Amino acid sequence: MAKKRKFDGLVRNSNILNSSSVEVIVEDVVSHPLCLHGPTLLFASDKGRFFSCSLCRKKQDCTVHIDEEDWKKESVRKRNEKYYSLIPKLDKAAGWKNFNEVKTKHPTSRAYCNTCQELYIVSQSKKHLRDHKVVTPLTDEQLANPTSWLPPLENDEKEAQYLFSKKSVSTVLGILKNNAIRNILCVGTPSIHEAAQAHPDFDSILLDYDTRHHLFNAPNKFLWYNMFNDYLFNGNEDEKVLKKFFKNSRDKGLCIVIDPPFGGRVEPLVHTIRELSAAYRRVCEGEGLLPVIWAFPYFSEPYIQNIAPEIKMHDYQVEYQNHKKFQKGGRKMGSPVRFFTNLPFSTIDLSNDSNYKHCDKCKYWVSQSNAHCTKCKQCTSKDGSTYKHCNVCKRCVKPTYEHCNACGRCCHVKHVCGVVVESQSCYKCNEKGHKQSQCPMVDGGSNKKKRKNA
Repeated sequence: MAKKRKFDGLVRNSNILNSSSVEVIVEDVVSHPLCLHGPTLLFASDKGRFFSCSLCRKKQDCTVHIDEEDWKKESVRKRNEKYYSLIPKLDKAAGWKNFNEVKTKHPTSRAYCNTCQELYIVSQSKKHLRDHKVVTPLTDEQLANPTSWLPPLENDEKEAQYLFSKKSVSTVLGILKNNAIRNILCVGTPSIHEAAQAHPDFDSILLDYDTRHHLFNAPNKFLWYNMFNDYLFNGNEDEKVLKKFFKNSRDKGLCIVIDPPFGGRVEPLVHTIRELSAAYRRVCEGEGLLPVIWAFPYFSEPYIQNIAPEIKMHDYQVEYQNHKKFQKGGRKMGSPVRFFTNLPFSTIDLSNDSNYKHCDKCKYWVSQSNAHCTKCKQCTSKDGSTYKHCNVCKRCVKPTYEHCNACGRCCHVKHVCGVVVESQSCYKCNEKGHKQSQCPMVDGGSNKKKRKNA
């Protein structure tokens, strides 16, 4: 799965030159300029509004950058038209035909070249040189589960790939089963897709940016997709596939399981979830958001709650099979990744995992290190440590924090008084220079700041 795991990402986005003051203007992207990654997003900074790539965070990965005023010029629009022909289309039918031909051969005759990104029959291809990265033989099990052996893409800013551990995959399927959901929209979650395809109780379709998946999936099981602008690269062809999957899911329940790059902005991701839900409603009726299971770092909770309060963070620590820090024993306080969901917490059964306990007051499972606070009336830990209650702030804080009278809030024991880190902003109004506890929007202050478009 295309995972960009940079933990500064929630204050940045593609082509933004490391600026934490950039806002995403969430709107319909159909009329936006294009780049090789589909429609661009509209951003706003103190220097003005501009269109830039939705996916890439470095200018060298995607150079498209157009000021909003320039986009009104006919000459600029005409130059941008070239991207309509430059964005490739996948021949999924040819890929599936090749897969079935390869599958008829003995495992020793099957091979995959990571250098060329090609699945082939050894005797029928001589173009793969000695210095190519070739995987052979390939068993039936490997063909059905390519994520178990496909080498990860190596651009860490754009495509570094980390996959759910078997335990995390099992947890997801267990949650869905407890909610009587049998169909899964796997957005950037190929490990979930592969498990669902092998399970008699589930069906799924994979929406992912990694085009290698079309080599191992039927045309109606994989859609080349950019989750940051809700863009299907194969256009109408894949829209029809998605609508048909929606129709087949009408009476069996459908859930979006999404695992975005951690460097991605929350705003376009929430917009994509809403757009997918709206597309489902147009086909199958219904109302509100589809059920969602979203893997994201715990410290993104305020951002998500600010935009989509119906999506809440559970205490389950999501582990990844190929990331040392995001698996058991990788970090002192466990994986920082959590499931954000609008499904009932009571349906997340962790009774078979000794790392969790059932809180009789909260009525759901939490980490063994989490302690229920009688004053906050909830299990308050966010990062895996045991929080403590501050009577002055009237909330629980990290154990490494203490109340500072000079700052008027709880701060890290080694903090510098009066300093608010530049990358931090108020979770209430999104403005910088103060925290939510000091926000003029709280308590109905007369000098309220207008919330920025986000």
